[in-house]
Amino acid sequence: MTKTILKNGRIICPAENLDIVGDVIIEKDKITYVGEKQFESEKTNSIIDCDGLIIMPGAIDMRVQSADPGREHLESLSDLLTAAGNAGITQVISLPATSPVVDSAVMIDSLKLRASSYNGALFHLYGAMTQALDNKHMAELGMMARAGAVGFANSLKSVEDTLLMRRIMTYAKMLNKPVIHHCSDPYLSNETDMNESETATRLGLIGAPAVAETIILERDLNLVALTGCRYHAAHISTASSVEALRRAKNQGLQVTADTSPAYFLLNDKAVGDYNTAFRLDPPLRDEKDRLAIIEAIEDGTIDAIASDHHPIEMDKKMLPFGQASAGASSVETLLPLAFSLHHTSNISLSRIINALSVAPAEAISLPIPKLAIGEQANITIINLSSSGVIRGVNFISHSQITPFEHYLIDSKVEGCFVNGISVMK
Repeated sequence: MTKTILKNGRIICPAENLDIVGDVIIEKDKITYVGEKQFESEKTNSIIDCDGLIIMPGAIDMRVQSADPGREHLESLSDLLTAAGNAGITQVISLPATSPVVDSAVMIDSLKLRASSYNGALFHLYGAMTQALDNKHMAELGMMARAGAVGFANSLKSVEDTLLMRRIMTYAKMLNKPVIHHCSDPYLSNETDMNESETATRLGLIGAPAVAETIILERDLNLVALTGCRYHAAHISTASSVEALRRAKNQGLQVTADTSPAYFLLNDKAVGDYNTAFRLDPPLRDEKDRLAIIEAIEDGTIDAIASDHHPIEMDKKMLPFGQASAGASSVETLLPLAFSLHHTSNISLSRIINALSVAPAEAISLPIPKLAIGEQANITIINLSSSGVIRGVNFISHSQITPFEHYLIDSKVEGCFVNGISVMK
């Protein structure tokens, strides 16, 4: 029997309200012991000394864009899952904007079958809200739900038609699946380059106002009140959106939200030298927005932290800023950047770990990651005292463009177990 002992680590499990120094024992794919230090005398396959390290439930990245199918030269599905596992992420949920689009049960069945044969993180899928992401015709939501879609998304396209969005929410409610939406009013944000600000004016770039996000979010929240569906606001980036979410939660609506590291660590001044690595969607916002995002993570208004991984070809970044594609490779930097909130903003480790594991699972109804006897051995091990520098050239993904190039970090992933198997290179 395969047996691994993680010894002397600080065990933090928000779902079990656990914060102790002790051991975790893994046998086959299950956790068989969590608690104070054990003096193990019988033979084991592996004893890992975790002194000074954090042992946490396996991290879940609830927002990644796979390049496979369609752009396998940039990052294959195998590469994505390997990179995620090596970065401490035990499960990823992929957006539907592949080629072809994930808008049918056949596509979901095919990708799930392929992913099951690869090592690394576990793989889940959102189904497209509309056929081929056309924003006009609702996709076969029921068939995709039966095939295993964990929710419905429209990638980087907001559904403009309010009646269509109401119908999608109504069907999602019947299927008990969440709607995951990118909020951006196309009439305010299409053909823009960055956040509308003094920086945009100085650089001569076309800016999109922050309210472009909030206008669509406010509409959606009214539709949530009307339909009763579960709703998740993706990569929230503005202070006004945070306030809208707070009101919705106070009203008791079934609303959750995520953000990504770019929106709590960077602001739009980073665009100052026209570096296209900082061209993202949503765009980097004002400093007051950045601070509001940090506060919202701390108080739980923003539930989860996701990578917002969106691999982009180099030739689509080596263009003038306004012509370059938005996006960046970020699955491999998610955990150290998220834990920087503990070092720089004094957010508790339990809150950060919750945002990386429990909250994503709750938002899309995956089993809650727990460090408890009988649970699946999906575990991440973090060193909070290991300094380093982010370099895209070290990524496993062939997409190595990151807005955090040369960024100093204070945390490092030391281990990752998926169903009891170590998946770190």
